[in-house]
Amino acid sequence: MSKALKIIATDDHKVLTNGIYDLLQQLMPEAIFIGSASSPEGLKQLLRSQDADILILDYRLGGPVSETHDLVRWIIKHQPELKIIMYSSDDISNGFHQEFPQAVQAYVLKNDEPEELIHAIRAVASGKTYRSHSIKSPNQKQSSVKNLDEVEKARLLVSRLTTREKEVLVQVAKGLKNKETALLLFLAEDTIKVHRKNLNKKLQAKNVLELRKIALLAGLLGESD
Repeated sequence: MSKALKIIATDDHKVLTNGIYDLLQQLMPEAIFIGSASSPEGLKQLLRSQDADILILDYRLGGPVSETHDLVRWIIKHQPELKIIMYSSDDISNGFHQEFPQAVQAYVLKNDEPEELIHAIRAVASGKTYRSHSIKSPNQKQSSVKNLDEVEKARLLVSRLTTREKEVLVQVAKGLKNKETALLLFLAEDTIKVHRKNLNKKLQAKNVLELRKIALLAGLLGESD
């Protein structure tokens, strides 16, 4: 028998969290709804007392969006294994994903069909990322879909790097040579060479141009870099 999914939902409207509870009971009986919160502080208290697998997070949880961003930072620090489904009235996926490229596993809109949330939960529970179909416009050009796929792949590849490898990748992508990178990171030049070799292997890159492209897609470089 598979492990039951423990889920927490948040919203400053009780009727919405009650609706999520009812939805889970009807369409996902294998899930356990272990609580809800209507404010960032209320959620922190709940997470301190409950061991949850998935959090359905209201993007505007009881205040300005800056509080939600601070809350996500707190979750990253204190509950790094918690999987987050961002639940919002508007499509905020691109902007939020740039700031927190690996913190949120799924994005669902509140005006989606209820089944969309269930699809997101199942995807996240199986280790996948998910975006509601309504976020992907039917008129979206094929090239945009291709770019989105490349972005997701780049972020997945980069997520497998160590912190030091990411630091080296950023400097290599900026055009620094091995000696310059070594001096900047206080490492031996031979160590940088080893990291470069590992980066090419892990990121499936053949040259510096490909490394730079992956770093850009993964959000490691600013527009001015």
